[in-house]
Amino acid sequence: MHYEVKCTRCKRTFKLYEGEEQYKQYKERKSRLFYCEDCKHKIRFEAIKNFFRNY
Repeated sequence: MHYEVKCTRCKRTFKLYEGEEQYKQYKERKSRLFYCEDCKHKIRFEAIKNFFRNY
């Protein structure tokens, strides 16, 4: 079972499969921001860069 959602950042459609954390959040509507794997990686990398830039 899966849901198809749009990535908040790049607007591409991707699938959330049962058992994933985002699937659970989508089902319970705890979060309205969903990101594909590529965007999650980019966001994480940018956060790490900014963290080390400040030190």
